[in-house]
Amino acid sequence: MKLVVDANIFISALIGGKAAELLFNPNLDLLTTERTTWEVKKYIPQLAEYIEDTSAHLLYLFELIPVRACQSKEYESSLSTAQLLIGGRDPCDVDILALTLETGVPLWSNDADFEKIDEIILFKTEDVMELARFLNTDK
Repeated sequence: MKLVVDANIFISALIGGKAAELLFNPNLDLLTTERTTWEVKKYIPQLAEYIEDTSAHLLYLFELIPVRACQSKEYESSLSTAQLLIGGRDPCDVDILALTLETGVPLWSNDADFEKIDEIILFKTEDVMELARFLNTDK
């Protein structure tokens, strides 16, 4: 199953959250924005300090995650709609929402800002865990 992945999922995984095992599930085809990867990389030094690891190690782990980072030209036709839907609450979420709108793929995020957007399907980590269990038993 294809999912668009928000920055908070990668950050959670890097500090040892439940998302870590899910990001490598072969049944999941993951997309994100190039901007999201930059956002995660910006926080790597703080995350490394928080979990007492090195920035180089966390960056290495992040780059192992099998996710395709989409450039803005791939979702530019949805940017204005995304801006209207979420730009007033969190301008940093405009790109990830635009990719979600453009692809019609569910968004995997634990960010409450996406909860009231009827134009998308939102999965929290718990939802993806359920989905992964279902996909693994469906063989």
